[in-house]
Amino acid sequence: MKKTAFIIIALLLAFGCSDEKHEVPKEDNPLFSTSRAISLNQLGETINLEKIGIYNPTKVIKKDSLLIVLDLNGLNKISIYQENGKLLGSYLPTGMGADRGLYILTMNLDNKGILSAYDFGNDRLVEFDLNHFGQPEFGPKFIDMPKDKKHLCVAKSGTTIISTGMFDDGRYGLMNNNNEEYFLSYPEIPSYRTINDTLRSALFASNIIKIKPDGTKFVCANMQSGIIDFCSLIPCTNITRVAELNLYSPKATVKNMRRTPVAYSTDNLFGFCDIEVTDEYIYALYSGRSYRKYKDQIVYGERIVVFDWEGNHVHTYLLRNPFTSISFNKEENAIYGLTNNPNSVLIKYTLD
Repeated sequence: MKKTAFIIIALLLAFGCSDEKHEVPKEDNPLFSTSRAISLNQLGETINLEKIGIYNPTKVIKKDSLLIVLDLNGLNKISIYQENGKLLGSYLPTGMGADRGLYILTMNLDNKGILSAYDFGNDRLVEFDLNHFGQPEFGPKFIDMPKDKKHLCVAKSGTTIISTGMFDDGRYGLMNNNNEEYFLSYPEIPSYRTINDTLRSALFASNIIKIKPDGTKFVCANMQSGIIDFCSLIPCTNITRVAELNLYSPKATVKNMRRTPVAYSTDNLFGFCDIEVTDEYIYALYSGRSYRKYKDQIVYGERIVVFDWEGNHVHTYLLRNPFTSISFNKEENAIYGLTNNPNSVLIKYTLD
């Protein structure tokens, strides 16, 4: 099924699935506690995407009167529409090679109007300068990543590029002027203490990275656990860890096998579905669902956990409508959440 295919891609590797049962974590932490939870009831506009011809998108960013649509399974990976549904342009037709796109999980629009997305099927970062949209020169520009490492998640701010992937040399890659260095260790989890760095990088392969708008920090959240990392980029030639929260560890069997090195338990809780950032806060869309209970609906987040850039929990928004992805609109001070169940709808929540 289509959503199952998305889950497989989201794992970033052809990982297996284990029937081994694990106790679901019940720790009192920001993801489970309701002591600082807020119901996000300030419902703004709702855009029925299917009524304007947009079906099953992966992520939608609203900018002024434009809808920027990422479609993992589409014939074209990124398309731009007017709010009334008029298609203004489609880019990155599915495939390998020049001007094409293969596997893109998320995208980011920065404060300068640069839209970026990482295509780990073609090993390159894709950028669009929306300030030139509608002009003849508008279109994708590509930045190839080094081929000697498998990069799975990449984010860019200015000339600085941060990445995670199948790295033996460190948790994060930092690239400036085509020179990549590696920093920090993988999360220390007692049950996986004996595995080598290759297997450790596979266990923590599925991540989302977002860089703070001023370029001084970044956050990395794991899709397959409750692990979220807050890091500093000061100076810009070095990565230091501000805080690491291991709210719960992944439940998986790790074996030295080439095709399926990691088999997640069907009771493993899916972690962070998406992240949006501002200069003040990090908005982390969190699932907490297991495949055993939710099947293809595992990738829906039921709450948005808000942190500051020091890693402190600020509060948690409880969602009436679980989302697969979110985007933040600075001009409107609003979160837009995407759901494809049962129909594709974009829902706006104005923040306090």
